[in-house]
Amino acid sequence: ALHSQLAAALTLVLHLTRDRNGRRRVAEVHVLERDPAGLVVTVPALRWGIRGFVREQGWARLGPLLGGAR
Repeated sequence: ALHSQLAAALTLVLHLTRDRNGRRRVAEVHVLERDPAGLVVTVPALRWGIRGFVREQGWARLGPLLGGAR
């Protein structure tokens, strides 16, 4: 039951981290999907890299959620 509520309530998860000055920043963006057993799993969509965000496996789902971002 919890996985059904989770899947209905959330679309993505933001992972925040602190930089050297203590400021928070987004480190990763994950989308939520169901695995073959019906359990909710997070799939990385964006990861902060040396030159900015890097697209990951979940980007195909996140892009349309952001209004068709490329």
